[in-house]
Amino acid sequence: MVLADNGICCIDEFDKMEESDRTSIHEVMEQQTISINKAGISTTLNARTSILAAANPLYGRYNPKVSPVENINLPAALLSRFDLLFLILDKPSRDQDERLAMHVTYVHMHNQHPSLDFEAVDPITMRHYIAMARQKRPTVPRHVSNYVVDSYVRLRKVAKDAEAENKSHSYTSARTLLGVLRLAQALARLRWADVVERSDVDEALRLMECSKESLVDEEDREVEPDKSAVSRIFRLVKEMSGSGRKAKRPRRIGKGPGGQRDDMDTDDEDGDGSILSLTDIRARVLSAGYTEAQLMETVIAVCN
Repeated sequence: MVLADNGICCIDEFDKMEESDRTSIHEVMEQQTISINKAGISTTLNARTSILAAANPLYGRYNPKVSPVENINLPAALLSRFDLLFLILDKPSRDQDERLAMHVTYVHMHNQHPSLDFEAVDPITMRHYIAMARQKRPTVPRHVSNYVVDSYVRLRKVAKDAEAENKSHSYTSARTLLGVLRLAQALARLRWADVVERSDVDEALRLMECSKESLVDEEDREVEPDKSAVSRIFRLVKEMSGSGRKAKRPRRIGKGPGGQRDDMDTDDEDGDGSILSLTDIRARVLSAGYTEAQLMETVIAVCN
């Protein structure tokens, strides 16, 4: 990790590391330094590096019958220091398996990779691009900082609700907030920008959401086509309208030919909708972690 200072450290077989090495990684990921005590010499070396690690599940095979936490045989304190966690499963797929087999056989036959459908970026150009991007030190303006705070509060509430329903496989803490800031600043560097924009924060939140969704089984995953703040607030208000609607009760109307009465479901009110107070909507939306500006944006979108 010291050799990877100001670079990227890639670690394979992360689950097979010794406990002493894991302790050193704790220090590196938290303080960006590593302490060495050898031959009576004590020193601290810089290890300002990003860590990309790959680990195998417990017993070498992923067990879909247990939770991802039980499959990952790593301490929770270590996993919480990673900004993104992705679960990659090798599922049988005819198209993907055929493409992989054709690629491997082509390389063995011709000793080179197959021709690409697009023109790849030259490695020298990519190195220069990354070197220029790393020189940027983007700052977070006040309005973006407030948006990050509101998003973090909303993430904490969502994590609390998921934990209450036993659907949470990760923990949202202050390290999650730091991860959002690091990802947003990295996205700003890719644009060679000096200021972090709101779109960078949205993309960082999307990456974290995709990371969490990879830990959820496809059968339990809720399909939500639009995840914008406007759509979420609209669905929240729609749920309030549905919960405030009174239940239907049967009303007897007339008599049949044999003297029996026919029952028909009718509403207590003439209209099938319910009227909600704007004060109640505002209190509910703000308690869910959204801002006043997002609520007004939703109102304007619905009115238009």
